[in-house]
Amino acid sequence: MSVDSSDPLANLALRARAPALARVAATTGLLLLSAYCVVLVLMSPIPAQDFPDHLARAVAMSDLIFHGGERFGGMYQFHLLWIPYLLGDLILTGAVELFGPTGGSALWVLLVFLSFPCGALFYLRVRGIGSDDRSLLLLLALYLATDWFFLMGFLSFQGSVGMVIATLGLVELLRRKWSYAVFTLYVAAVALDYLMHLSPVIFLVAALGVTAVLRLWLRTTTLRTEAILFIPVIAVLAWHFAVANGYREPGDPVASAYFWGTWWSKFSRIGSQFFHYSPRTDLVLFALLVAALVARVGLPRWRELRQPLVLEMLTLAVTFLAMYFVLPLGYAEAYYVDTRPLPFVSFFLIVACLALPRASPAVTPTRERLAIALAALLAVGNLAYLTRHFLVDRAWITEYRSIVAAIPFHGRVLPIYTRGGEGSFFPFFHASGFMTLDRAASEPYVFAGNNGNPMRYFRYVHSSYDPPEDWYGEIPRPAVDWQRVAREYDFLLITKPYDPTVLGLPTRALTENSTATLLQIQK
Repeated sequence: MSVDSSDPLANLALRARAPALARVAATTGLLLLSAYCVVLVLMSPIPAQDFPDHLARAVAMSDLIFHGGERFGGMYQFHLLWIPYLLGDLILTGAVELFGPTGGSALWVLLVFLSFPCGALFYLRVRGIGSDDRSLLLLLALYLATDWFFLMGFLSFQGSVGMVIATLGLVELLRRKWSYAVFTLYVAAVALDYLMHLSPVIFLVAALGVTAVLRLWLRTTTLRTEAILFIPVIAVLAWHFAVANGYREPGDPVASAYFWGTWWSKFSRIGSQFFHYSPRTDLVLFALLVAALVARVGLPRWRELRQPLVLEMLTLAVTFLAMYFVLPLGYAEAYYVDTRPLPFVSFFLIVACLALPRASPAVTPTRERLAIALAALLAVGNLAYLTRHFLVDRAWITEYRSIVAAIPFHGRVLPIYTRGGEGSFFPFFHASGFMTLDRAASEPYVFAGNNGNPMRYFRYVHSSYDPPEDWYGEIPRPAVDWQRVAREYDFLLITKPYDPTVLGLPTRALTENSTATLLQIQK
C-alpha cells in the first residue's frame, strides 16, 4: 500500500522512523568498528607488505632516541629533520617505546585505521550531511579504511587520507565563517599533513584550487579568503623544495627519472584501491558498495547533479581522477605514485551520492533500510575476508620468525625473497624486518635514507651491499656479486621454495622449516 506524500501525518510518521533507522545504523557501525579494532589488535603486527620494515625502523629509532643506541647505535643513526614520514615514525616509535613492538604496532595500526572514518564523519557533518547518511558512511568507511594501501603497509599515506579530509573540513568552516582559532587549527593541520606524507600537500593544492574556482563562480566565497587559505600550503611547499629537499648526503642514490607506464596500465589499475587477495571476492565486495549507494540514490536527475554541494563533490572526484592519469607511476624514492589520488575519487563520489536529495517519502525508508543492510553486509564480509587471510599469513610469519630466532644477536644476514605474490600483494616481501625486531641483525633492506628511501632522518651508519630485493624473481635474474656477499655477510636467510644452484657461494644449512632456511656462508 503506497503512502500519500501529501498527507502530513504520513510524512510525520516517516520522519519519526528515520532517526530510529539512523540509530540502528550507527549502533551497527560502532559494533562493527569495534570488531575491526579487536581483529587488528589480535593480529598485531598485521601481515601488511611493507609494515615489517617500517616497524623495524621504529624499533631502532626507539633505541637511538630513548636508550642512547644500546642495541642499534653501531648500525643506524637518527637526526631530527622536518620532512615527510617523520610524524608517523615518531608516533610509531613512541608507541613502541611505551608498549613494545607488538603493542606499539597495534596502537599505530588502530590510529591509521580510525583516521579515515573519523575524518570522513567530521567532513560530512561540516558539509551538512544528515546523521542517517553519516551512519551509512560509517559502514562503508570500514571497507574503505582497509583498502589496498592499508594492506600494502602504506600506513603513513593511509593515515594522511583521513587527515586531508579533516583538513578540508576545516577549510569549509573557514569559508563559512572566518575564525582565527579555526585558522590556527588549519595551519597546524597542513603542517601535520606534510610531516605525515608529501602527497597531502599536493592534494590540498588541487582541492583548494578547483573548489575556489567553483565557489568564486557561485559567489559563495571571496578572493581574499581563498588567497589566505593557500598561504600555509604554499609555505609548506616552499619549505620542502627550498630546504627539506636538500637533506641529502654525497652517497645517496641519484634520483631517477619519472616513469608513467602505459595507457593500458593506467586503465587496468584504476580500481586498484579495491584490489585485495582474490579478484572474485574483490568484485563481490565492490558490487556491494555500489549496490548500497544505488539503493540510497536511485537514478539521479540532471538538475539534482547541479546542486552546489553535489556539483562540488563531483568536481573534486573528477579532479583527483585526472591527477591519477597525470601523475607518474613512480620514481627513485616512491612507487605507485599515480594511485594515491584514487581514495579521494571514491570518497568524493560517495559524498556526492549522499548529498543527493532523497526519493519520495513513500520509498525512502525502504531504500534506506536496503542501503544499510547492504553496507553492513559489506563491512561484515570484508572483515571475514581480511581475518581469514590474516590468520594464514600470521601463521607463516610465526614460522618465519622461528627461523629468525636462530640468528646470532647482531648477526650479518642477507635475506633473499623467493615467494610469489598473494592477490595484489607480496605479504612477506619485507618479512626480513623481523630480523631487526627479534635479533637486532644487520640486514640491508630496512627503509632508510641511504638506500634510496625518503626517510632521510634515519640512516645506516655503514651501508652494506644490497642487491635488488626482488632479484631472485626477476627474469632474467640480475647478476649478484657473491664475492662481496661473502665478505659482508655471515648468513643467508632464504624463503622457500628456492633453487640451491642459484646461490653462487658455499653454504651450510643451520635450520629450516616450511617457510625459510637459514644458511651459514662458508668462508
